[in-house]
Parts: sequence; structure tokens; C-alpha cells
Amino acid sequence: MARWAHGAVGRVTTWPDPDVYVLVEGVLLRALPEAPGLLPGAAAEVRADPSTGRLLVRPAPQGPA
Repeated sequence: MARWAHGAVGRVTTWPDPDVYVLVEGVLLRALPEAPGLLPGAAAEVRADPSTGRLLVRPAPQGPA
């Protein structure tokens, strides 16, 4: 699952501390936030952390304006 999710962009659905749940292509993923401030509905990028075996999430990169 981590390989499939690496680099995927989804939407934050909820954030029960310390985890964040992100909906990606109909799959709800549990991840750790890289930084605080991800609110529900925010676009987020998921990546796999091989050192911990966990998924991490950060704000999705913004496209060109």
C-alpha cells in the first residue's frame, strides 16, 4: 500500500492527533503529518517513509497560477 500511495494527492478528511486520514482515489489512508496545519478538505500529498514504514502527509504542492 505504501508504494501505491507514495506521491499520491488526496484530501484530508480528519485528524485525530497524532494521525491524519487522507482520502486518495476512494481509499482512506492513515498517515503522520510532516507539519501541523492540515485542515479537513485540504489537498495533501502522501509519501512513504522507508525508515519508519509509515506514510507521511504534507500539503500538496501548488500548481502554476
